[in-house]
Amino acid sequence: MELIRKAKGFLFDLDGVFYQSGKPLPGAIDALSYLRKSNLPFRFLTNTTTKNRHTLQENLTNIGLACIEKEIITAGFAGIDFLRKKGSPSCRYFITENLKQDYKEFEEDLENPEAIVIGDFDEWTYDLLNEAFYHVMNGAEIIALHKGKYYKVDSGLRMDAGGFVAALEFATGKKAQLVGKPNKAFFQCALDDLRLVPEEVVMIGDDLINDVNGAQNLGIPGILVKTGKYHEGMIESSKINPDGLIDSIADFQNILN
Repeated sequence: MELIRKAKGFLFDLDGVFYQSGKPLPGAIDALSYLRKSNLPFRFLTNTTTKNRHTLQENLTNIGLACIEKEIITAGFAGIDFLRKKGSPSCRYFITENLKQDYKEFEEDLENPEAIVIGDFDEWTYDLLNEAFYHVMNGAEIIALHKGKYYKVDSGLRMDAGGFVAALEFATGKKAQLVGKPNKAFFQCALDDLRLVPEEVVMIGDDLINDVNGAQNLGIPGILVKTGKYHEGMIESSKINPDGLIDSIADFQNILN
């Protein structure tokens, strides 16, 4: 594929492209090794907010995907910069305890926060969702680290954080401020880090909206990979046209050779 062969750098989604359910996907370790041997710069762009960046880096290295923290740009990490630029408002968090460790510089207010921060969170109950609703109706902003619809694990598809964000938007009539993919600023952060322009990189991911279209909105070619959440009919039922398709990350090295 000419787009991949001509690229000077790469942006990759992680979950569904390089690993799934905590295990590397076939060809992932070899692809990462090839990138390093070829001195091809890259960044992992992930909306995964279950872990902070340090823990995620350790977990990836432990399963054979050796990387350093600066090669990973997460929605959770970007959220910190976003809050700083908002003037460091007091927050109520609906995120994991692991990720919350990175947000200690901000005041946590469980009663009357200026913002609620939503990411990957497995402890939702009706009462908690109603508390979030109350905060927003009382003036708090909704800050969504991402609005993913679903993701894939070995047992099948699982609902993602976007459903809870959408429920609060619908009930309150207020729009969430989005931090992660497909936010243009999130992709621009990676470009700035690589010191490349959109035409010089390629984004490879398994999500048509967050990965492919998000990249395309900034002028970055978006390639859809047929692993992770990909399914037959995905493209046909969407108005989004990827700039290319590959079966899996295992094909990456063969395309470049």
